[in-house]
Amino acid sequence: MPPRTFALDLSRTSSYVCQSCIASIGRARPNSQPWLTRNASSAARAARRQRAPTTTKQLEEEQAQRFQEALLREAQKGEPADTDEGPTEPLAVNYFNEETEGQYRQLRDGAEFGAVSGGIDSEISEAINDLEQKMVQTIQMLDSLEKVGGSEQDKAEELRKQFKKILREKYKGKTGPEGESYGVLRIPGFSGVRQRAVANLNSFLARDSVVKGGVPKPKDLFDCWKYYSAARSSLATQWSNVPREVWDFLWMILSHEGEGVENPNRMHHIYVLAKDMQAAGVVLRDSQQLLAIEAMFLEGWQEEAIEAWKKAVVTIGSKPETFKGYYELGVRMCSLHGDTDRAMRAADTLLKSSESPNPRIMIPIVRALAAKEENVEEAWEVYRDMRALLGDTMQIEDYDEVIACFLAVNHIEHALQAFVDMMFSGPMDIRGKTRLPTIVGNHFFLGKWLKRLIGAGDLDGAYKVVTFLQKKGVAASPIQLNGLVGAWLRTETADNIEKADQLAWAMIKARLDFVDLRRRAAAMDRPIRLVPRDGEPTLDDYICTTRATVETFSLLAENYSARGLHEELEELWTAFELAELGPNSFMINQIIKSYTESKGPQEAIDFYEQMTKKRHVRPDAHTFIALYNTLSVNRVVRRDSKLTADDAVIGRQFFQDLVKMDWKFDSVDEYTYLPRTVLFSMLKAKDHAGMIVAARTMKELFSYSPPEQLLIELAAGTATLRVQSKRNMDRIMEASRLIESLIRKHTQVFADLGGDPAKMTTQEKDNQLCAVFEELVLVKAHAQNAERSAVNNILAQAAEEMGVFDIVFTRDPAVIRKYRKVMKNKDVEDDVD
Repeated sequence: MPPRTFALDLSRTSSYVCQSCIASIGRARPNSQPWLTRNASSAARAARRQRAPTTTKQLEEEQAQRFQEALLREAQKGEPADTDEGPTEPLAVNYFNEETEGQYRQLRDGAEFGAVSGGIDSEISEAINDLEQKMVQTIQMLDSLEKVGGSEQDKAEELRKQFKKILREKYKGKTGPEGESYGVLRIPGFSGVRQRAVANLNSFLARDSVVKGGVPKPKDLFDCWKYYSAARSSLATQWSNVPREVWDFLWMILSHEGEGVENPNRMHHIYVLAKDMQAAGVVLRDSQQLLAIEAMFLEGWQEEAIEAWKKAVVTIGSKPETFKGYYELGVRMCSLHGDTDRAMRAADTLLKSSESPNPRIMIPIVRALAAKEENVEEAWEVYRDMRALLGDTMQIEDYDEVIACFLAVNHIEHALQAFVDMMFSGPMDIRGKTRLPTIVGNHFFLGKWLKRLIGAGDLDGAYKVVTFLQKKGVAASPIQLNGLVGAWLRTETADNIEKADQLAWAMIKARLDFVDLRRRAAAMDRPIRLVPRDGEPTLDDYICTTRATVETFSLLAENYSARGLHEELEELWTAFELAELGPNSFMINQIIKSYTESKGPQEAIDFYEQMTKKRHVRPDAHTFIALYNTLSVNRVVRRDSKLTADDAVIGRQFFQDLVKMDWKFDSVDEYTYLPRTVLFSMLKAKDHAGMIVAARTMKELFSYSPPEQLLIELAAGTATLRVQSKRNMDRIMEASRLIESLIRKHTQVFADLGGDPAKMTTQEKDNQLCAVFEELVLVKAHAQNAERSAVNNILAQAAEEMGVFDIVFTRDPAVIRKYRKVMKNKDVEDDVD
């Protein structure tokens, strides 16, 4: 039902006033009687002014008292004053209430008079009952709609949300009786400056998304801690005002984990909440106590948490519903604290119980024992016991955890034995052996292990495996070490980048030593006998014997180029030439990018000429993208007219090489990005004739037609795409309208020629887009009204300079077939088509 004070507000707004009251107040006041003087004296009034502010109820009582005094004075009118000759007789006062106009009812005493004068009018009471009945009917209607299901259930859900929203808006921030609402959690009893933070928390508690007790969203977790932490100082002044239901609700939200919701600060929040509940005198449930102990441990109070855990053995540890969780928590905490004896006793108690224990609880003990050199064998025995208990139910993830335990503390041999146990069903003991069995001692087996470790993110463990197995006579293959180098570089951390750099250069050194040895062997007339060096290398002075490949150089080149290390890239290129590995396009592309930034575009172009035309290295699509990025229009913001004119000439030369060189597309991204780079570069250089010729050539050789989005971008201009502003957005809208008008124009032409626009083939649509592109370029060049013959002459001259006249104008099938660029991968080509 509605809050009580809301009904009182309604009674105050009623226009009804008792007629007897009006008549009594309107009469003349009698002269002051000596025995009444003290109640109406100025001293009494001054005392009342000095009192604390009165409440609504006190004001009502004072008003009733003054009304009684007025009636009393009226009754005493005309009687003589009292004297000191003796005590006076008590006055008899009769109280009346006007039921209807002209009809009065005598009341029993002053108490009934106070109830009638300060109570709720019958009309107001009837209105309250009616409102209460309507709200009950509304709730019943919502319940019936939810039972129907389907669309009616959705409608009921929407109505219920609106119903709760109205309640929250009406009673938001109110406390006491005004804060009572219908099943919505609230914390009452706060006012003044402390009310705001508590009111915000109450608003969160009333949310529909969390009131229902469903899975909270990440925002709910964030907001819950945000509002609770802000209200803690206010709540601490009156912990008793927080209901138990609110504590449980906060615990449910802040302790939530899983179901796709991340809660990284879960334990810290639980630790703070548990302390507050303890300060408020709230008794934690058994499950809450376990979680609070774990939170205390993880917050750094390890000894205190373990002590609390030990004291709870009689209470929590003896109950069937918490027995398993209690001992599992003890195993984890004692293992982390280093008390392996107590952890093993707790695990033994758990494993001997009838509570369906999980033998995987022994993994923390394995980790704790393996951390100490003297307990490694004991850790191994615990692992063997766990493996025996699990049997066929032991999963690959369990082996991974055990392997990680031994790798983390440099017990590589035990880790290798665990991996062998995972890979082979039969018993195979390889510990203590100088040479590994053939089935294990090969780089294929090593590759499987490295792949699993790298995939799990244990890169340091993978490196330890490489160094250990090389001592056992098993050297990693280049592709395996390249995978480790690449994984280190992808982390983008300083330590891992340095490790990758050291390993890659160690592989490069091995390659250079091999080349030097091969050169020396070729110069001698007898075989060379290698002599091992004195002493056996340790793990710290690992000497890599795996030789670098082109992929090794490419990984370093890409990293140096991205980091702007031009000197290191120059050194890498020198080593690459000494390594006598055939250069590939990837290395060339990185060097072109580096030279463009460090030595200038001409150095980059000269390097490209040397690699492709003198050393006959085949380029790829990225090579030409890098070349077009050397143009000044793609490098500088303030363009120079002379450099822009030079860029137009150089861009045509690049396009001639693009056509004449023998290369193929490797991916759809290249197929999309290369034509875009070519067209935008020519647009910036204001080579409009070159744009049209390039588009026609790419249509013949690539089957490329500019998409509508690219047309809009070309129409809007390159500057529009750099900064997102209202002006640029307006330009894009204008460009979009221009392209739409051109497409409608060509569609109408197609219809006038007898075609059906609704049944246009893919080829016809591509031809239409190419025609729209050429008309757009003419608009850009302000040549849309030029003679067609004059335009063709300019295009023919441009085609001659770009070396594509036979492709664009004569359309020689043999030439087109010779220079056609197709995908290396047939599946990729099908995706493009």
